[in-house]
Amino acid sequence: MQTKKYRLKDIEEKIDRDKTTLIRWEDKGLIPRAKRDSRGWRYYSRGEVLNIVDRVLTSDYFRNIPTRSNI
Repeated sequence: MQTKKYRLKDIEEKIDRDKTTLIRWEDKGLIPRAKRDSRGWRYYSRGEVLNIVDRVLTSDYFRNIPTRSNI
């Protein structure tokens, strides 16, 4: 039985951020690095998605990141 793979889009919908933000957070080590499929597309397990969503929604760090419009 194959386990479901979750994409950036699945996380975006839950935290109201776009994929470039998620990729930047991944590059900075703020969220776990995604696995890649044969096409190079990022994917996550259900547990990783829950961890990322929980981390973002409960952390002040992710709420207080300045955006270009705030600078």
